[in-house]
Amino acid sequence: MANWQSKLSKDPSEWLLNSTPWTKYNTLTQLLGQHETSPDVAAARAEMLAHPQILSVINDANDWFRIPPTRHDDSKMSHYKLKMLADFGLSISDGGISGIVEKAKEHTENGLFCIKQALPEKGNFNVKIDADFNEWHALPCDSILISSILYKLGDRGAVVQESVQSICSKWDTEIGWFCHLFFVESQFKKCKMGCPMAGLHTLELLSLLKNVDSTLVRNAYSPLKYHRELGKSLYYFGRSKKFWSLKYPYVWYNALYIADVLTRFNELKGEPLVEEIVEWIVKSQTSEGTFIPTSMFMEYKGWDFSNKKEPSPWLTFLCCKILKQYFG
Repeated sequence: MANWQSKLSKDPSEWLLNSTPWTKYNTLTQLLGQHETSPDVAAARAEMLAHPQILSVINDANDWFRIPPTRHDDSKMSHYKLKMLADFGLSISDGGISGIVEKAKEHTENGLFCIKQALPEKGNFNVKIDADFNEWHALPCDSILISSILYKLGDRGAVVQESVQSICSKWDTEIGWFCHLFFVESQFKKCKMGCPMAGLHTLELLSLLKNVDSTLVRNAYSPLKYHRELGKSLYYFGRSKKFWSLKYPYVWYNALYIADVLTRFNELKGEPLVEEIVEWIVKSQTSEGTFIPTSMFMEYKGWDFSNKKEPSPWLTFLCCKILKQYFG
């Protein structure tokens, strides 16, 4: 199998090293394999942690679910902000992170993490939110995502470990974990299939664990495989232009996020879905081996991955990382 650099028109490593601090740090450690004790790595990390944009995201995430979201693909949601910091390589020992982690662990339900959420009732989707609203609920997409984030940040405490075990127990069959809200539950039961978003988040969590049972991996992958073979929209998950977009942060179900997660598993590399998405990434590069965002979140205007006219260092790093995970 060809190595990942051979799949690029040109090697963008030098360009990445002269870009944003978070891109430089991750290029050094994940693409070039330099150790954390390297002077170059230490300098890049220090620059990243002091950067105003990073400090702004930490501040936003610290305001943990002050306002309940009205939809789950809202890029302003607190756990998406914290995930972004984890993706960049921040840890629980970095300034401000431990306090956010503690806030995330304050609300649990049956060992699963909750978000502040107004659950719609049958016949009444317009739930009124007042200043005193304080309902917290564990849902498949959010609970798994928070567990994955906290684990990646370095929290190995009893609360996180309990959540990991609870999530794994919900994927002991291919049906897995799906949303029990009245307007989608019947659809999941009819298909006898779990939620693709919950499956994707579970796979990301499993990729962080050691000695994972391959059956769990296959079970969590089953809804994504089912969706691909279905060849059309499944509930709220489509495969149209919005799905095939070079877009960050990883807020919802799209090809780039799926590629990043699935290519971490050797047992999934031969799957048609994985091969299809990797081929799409290779074809999406510029003549310089870089990648230009095809979509953006206005919430992140000013970040390099929110400029559809210029190559993005961070998106280019992510695509290189995906190719390295797949091709080695």
